Parts: sequence; C-alpha cells; structure tokens
Amino acid sequence: MQCPKCLRDQFELEKPCPKCGFQIDPGRLVELGHLQWLLGQMTEWGEINIDAAPVSRLKEIYTSRLRDMQVAMGLRLPSFTVEEAANAWVELAHLELLFEKVEEWRAAGYFNEEMGSQDPVRTQRARADELRQRLDEYPRPEFPQKDKDRLKTVSFLLDHIDLLASREWFKSKKEIEKAIAPLMAVMLEVMADNQPE
Repeated sequence: MQCPKCLRDQFELEKPCPKCGFQIDPGRLVELGHLQWLLGQMTEWGEINIDAAPVSRLKEIYTSRLRDMQVAMGLRLPSFTVEEAANAWVELAHLELLFEKVEEWRAAGYFNEEMGSQDPVRTQRARADELRQRLDEYPRPEFPQKDKDRLKTVSFLLDHIDLLASREWFKSKKEIEKAIAPLMAVMLEVMADNQPE
C-alpha cells in the first residue's frame, strides 16, 4: 500500500515510512479508509432519490470527522482561525495571480529555454495548496481592490520578478523590463489617482 502521508509505495503498517517517518495505529487507518469510502459513496446517493438535506448534513458531519482525523494523524494542517483566514485569502489571491503571470511570461517567451518545462514557482504552488487545504471551511471572499491593495499586489509581483531574475529564469534584462512594465503602469496610475488636486 501507499504511505498515507507521502504516497511512497510499499508502506508497511507495522513500520514507520522510510521516506517521511509516518506511522499510525492500523485501526485508525482503517477508520480513515471507511470515512473516505463513505464520503465517496454519498456523491452517488442523489441518483437514488434520497432526500438531499439529510445527505448534505451527513456529508458535513463526516467531512468534519475526516478532517479532524487527518489533522490528528498529521496528514493535514489544522484549519485557520477566522482572523488567520482573512490574511490567508489575500496571500492565496497573490499567489494565484503570480501563477497566471508566470504562465503569461512563459507564453510570451520571456523565460530561458534551458529551463524547459521546469516550474519557476514550484515552492509557491506547494504553499498555495497548503493555504487551500486550510481554507476549505471558509468561503472565498470578494476582494475589492483599493489603491493600497493594488500597490501591495504590484509589490508582491515585483518581488517575485526579482526572485526569478536572480535565479536566471528570464532570457535577458529586456524580458525582465517587459514583465515589469505593466506593473509599473499600475503603480503610476494609482499614484496619479492619489495626487492632490
């Protein structure tokens, strides 16, 4: 079987995983499997005319139980508090915008061809996955872009352009300037909007 934590093959229940050290009581692992199976079955219950309201409530209860078990077993991080979630949503929005920009820059040919299909933001994608997991109990908020928020977003993207440039992802200074130009335009626009008349 696979290790529930790192997915390494040939995981043995009686021993810690040689890759990540995960070890758990086999009974708890069986319970985890049952919960995952049950939640998988519930998606099909709507097709056999079972009232949706009780199914939805059951799904909520068992999803919460599964989440609690996964946290206790070290298979997932605990959910954020309400205050932490507010900041995490902003961070996730910045990261998702960064991923869009990286694809845009790759499509425009700004990156060195030697990098091939490597991912310049692999670490940031892992962080985004962690944030999504810990935010799954919270609805995604609306993000009205006030001027200070727009400037924070621009600053975040400029910092990552610097990081990618330091790792020689861009072909040349010319491509770096092309990536920076639209961000500087946003910054100038915000500054112009805030000039006293």
